Amino acid sequence: MEKKIDFLDKKDFRNPFLTPEGYFEGLTVQILSQLPERTGEQVQKTSLWQRAQTWVYMAAMFIIIALTMNLLTFLRTPKDLDLTSASDIDEFYQYYEDQLADNFYHETFFLNGVDNSELLDNKNF
Repeated sequence: MEKKIDFLDKKDFRNPFLTPEGYFEGLTVQILSQLPERTGEQVQKTSLWQRAQTWVYMAAMFIIIALTMNLLTFLRTPKDLDLTSASDIDEFYQYYEDQLADNFYHETFFLNGVDNSELLDNKNF
């Protein structure tokens, strides 16, 4: 095994940070003597608005978030279909078939942004 060499023991190591004798004993008195004397208490008064400002802003933020969430969920929910009569159901299916036919038409004739409407004239599709 190798012997561990301590380089600090080989060098003449002295602490370079030395303080004079009794320095810390008189330090507090010396610092306090350099401070200016207080002539009177200067208390800065805060208004009611300054104290409540953070809470008002936070309450407004939560109200805005709640209203936004309410609006988004309202817009996302489908309207209730009132399909009580046979004519309402027939109208719904007719609308649904029209939408499917329209989607099929667009998928068939307008693929990849190319207008293939000349195929309609040939009727070979």
